[in-house]
Amino acid sequence: MTKIATLAGIALLAGQALAAAPNVTVIPLGSSDCRKWPGHIYQGPGVDMTGYMQFEAVDVDDVGLNTLYTSFTSMPWAGSTREVMTLDLRRSRAIAKPYYRCINGELRYLSNDPLRVAKDVRNGFVTKETVGYKLEPYAHEIDGVRQPGVFLGALNQTTWGFFWRSASCSTTGAKNDYYEVKLQNLPVDPDTEPRAGYDPINFGFLKVINW
Repeated sequence: MTKIATLAGIALLAGQALAAAPNVTVIPLGSSDCRKWPGHIYQGPGVDMTGYMQFEAVDVDDVGLNTLYTSFTSMPWAGSTREVMTLDLRRSRAIAKPYYRCINGELRYLSNDPLRVAKDVRNGFVTKETVGYKLEPYAHEIDGVRQPGVFLGALNQTTWGFFWRSASCSTTGAKNDYYEVKLQNLPVDPDTEPRAGYDPINFGFLKVINW
């Protein structure tokens, strides 16, 4: 069996696992600038940015994950330690959390690091890198009815998978439990071989909110 055929099989299985995700029509809002992200700030020609934003889990098949926010966690991956976006179980705003901004059409972490979705079809983590799929804003429709809000995604995919990781048994050194967050239904990239990883057990969306 060829490498491409094997990767395609993996992608097919991943797509079958999304049966529990809500059925929505995904509508791209455009990503050439920041105007379609929440909280766009107009300060005259040549200035393109938003205020602070966060990503909130919504419509997850495990309702206990709904309204949780994202954070970043260091974990060993792809032969090194990388920071990837995770779902934080500590929802209180009294606890410091990261924020995101769109600047000149680019979604960034803490106004600095650009964010991308890894091209690994099994591990579509959001990372602080310039290589990968660009994150974009999307709208959702259900039976032709526009749903309120803006949703995070890439390549016309907005379904995210979640997998719980316990700090007590983690090899990452994490001090708190968290959920891995991976974008689902990514295409097979012929130059990126999928790596071992945990398959998500819950599925839902990430809503972009003003922070």
